[in-house]
Amino acid sequence: MTVSAQSTNTLGKYQIIREIARSNDIVYEAIDPSINRRVALKELWLDPSLTGAQRRERIERFWREGKAAGRLSHPNIVTIYEVGRDGDRHFIAMEYLEGQTLRDVLQAGGPLPIETIKNYVLQLCSALSYAHSNGVIHRDIKPENVQILPGGHIKLTDFGIARIMGEPVITQDGQVFGTPSYMSPEQVAGKPIDARSDIFSLGVLMYEMVTGKKPFAGDSLVTITYNIMNMEPPPPAGAPPYLAAIIRKAMAKDPNKRYQSADELAEDLRNERCSDPEFYSEALFQPNVAAPQPTKQQSVPITPYGTPLPSSTAGEPPDPFAQQFPAPPAPPAPPQPILSAETRSFLGALFLVVGITGMLIFAIWAINLAYQSYLTAQTSTIAARYYEQGVELVKKGKLDAAEQQFQHAIRVSPKSDVAEYSKNAIYQIWIVRARSYAELRNQQALASQARRMIELMPNAPEGHYYLGLAYELEGKLQNAVDEYEKASLLAGNDKAGYGQASRSRIEYLKDLMKASQAGPAETPHPPTVPQRPASDIPYHPPSAQ
Repeated sequence: MTVSAQSTNTLGKYQIIREIARSNDIVYEAIDPSINRRVALKELWLDPSLTGAQRRERIERFWREGKAAGRLSHPNIVTIYEVGRDGDRHFIAMEYLEGQTLRDVLQAGGPLPIETIKNYVLQLCSALSYAHSNGVIHRDIKPENVQILPGGHIKLTDFGIARIMGEPVITQDGQVFGTPSYMSPEQVAGKPIDARSDIFSLGVLMYEMVTGKKPFAGDSLVTITYNIMNMEPPPPAGAPPYLAAIIRKAMAKDPNKRYQSADELAEDLRNERCSDPEFYSEALFQPNVAAPQPTKQQSVPITPYGTPLPSSTAGEPPDPFAQQFPAPPAPPAPPQPILSAETRSFLGALFLVVGITGMLIFAIWAINLAYQSYLTAQTSTIAARYYEQGVELVKKGKLDAAEQQFQHAIRVSPKSDVAEYSKNAIYQIWIVRARSYAELRNQQALASQARRMIELMPNAPEGHYYLGLAYELEGKLQNAVDEYEKASLLAGNDKAGYGQASRSRIEYLKDLMKASQAGPAETPHPPTVPQRPASDIPYHPPSAQ
């Protein structure tokens, strides 16, 4: 939706001209009528489905953005004029920026000239140095958040997930925020971060400006994060050796090996050298030297002293002392082959191609299998962290938040043992919810939850039991009996009592259906819900230890 320049829509004291962007929030071009100043007005957008706690966290993070950027006054950082509220609407008024983002420039023209890259990076270093010295970690350095003004002036924008050092964390420990391709390894792992995380993201940005490509690419979040944690990108094509070394040092996996400050990086860039020789790749950046041409071999053998050995030629007399031997008789002609030479050559080549093809197919299969196993082993470490966080939340009774952490574990490493533990944990949470719906006699919610349980674990009895209970509450007694029978068959004499409870309900409903021949009958008493332990979630899976 774009609002015309004649619009009288207002937000706070600002008159909205038009909408200019929309992502997580809405950005308008607006006017401050008190001083006739053109501003960018960012309004918080709240999803109606957000719960109370999630809604408060979203609002608090929005205000944190205004506070983080508002405490900074620097020529390379967007200026914040006001953070305010108009009724239920929250907004940030900031300077209106002309020009285009670095993302737009890269998409339109590809790699940038080296001198342009140096100019932009030095300005970004100045902005980050100032922010870090004021206790602000940006956490989302990427081309979309770098605005290039006319004349090549740089502005760093969007402090939406910035971290203010010394202030309490809004979200739980280990929760990951940022744009995957630009996150540091410690950011991916959900560990505490400091200014060196922004240095890593700046290194990724430099690599993309040099090559036009991201150093850590992939077709899925798992692949990208795995590459960030474990893989070294190829050297940036087109970069002089000093710049390639600076980029490598900025993107070091270990924060202690990176530049420790933006000023340190800027100094190396201005001097066109990397202060740490470790990051120069000599094999890749040696100057091209023409290989020496081989000398022409002499046509006659030589002695160890360099003099030629005498050789017989047609014009020289024969050696009178040389022994003369008669020429050996010619060997008998070989038998004629069954296959012609052409046929044998063809069959040999065919067998060779088939053999090589088979070997290649086997090698590709084996390499892919090994890589998948290695990838699962690596990603299971990250998944285990999510799992442990979910377990701690379960212990605190925060089941919704725990389920989200278990879902993250499955998403990160879907083929690992941790994923199986996480599925079981989610299932136990769903059992607790189903019990609550049953006690409240909420038929619709119970039926929906039971179907999800059956979809996740079709061979477990609980989902079928609670679906039968939902049918019973709805009055569909035969459907209820069918589900109870499935639950009884799957449960047997389980300790949780679902087999026994199912058989009890079957007996009761069959007697009820015999006694009532006209329409569905109401159940006079709610069915008994089997008792379960407080939690069946294993707290320490082997792969998470």
